[in-house]
Amino acid sequence: MAFAKRKEQPAPPPDLAGQILKLRGQVEAFLDAKVAELKASRDGASIPVDQLRHMLTLGDTCNCRVAMNLLAADPRL
Repeated sequence: MAFAKRKEQPAPPPDLAGQILKLRGQVEAFLDAKVAELKASRDGASIPVDQLRHMLTLGDTCNCRVAMNLLAADPRL
């Protein structure tokens, strides 16, 4: 009795949802670090963290857009 060989299965597509969640976490961590940097400064020491975050994001609810704007505005990055 002869057995048929199994066809090679293609690699599954990357988990796009997992990659998006990972990227969102990285963006959130980047913004948290920026807020912590502002809070550690002399000017930001007396301002509440939530207010610093609002000032940093300019009220924008899209964290990705905020991060891209911060990266574009900072010549060191």
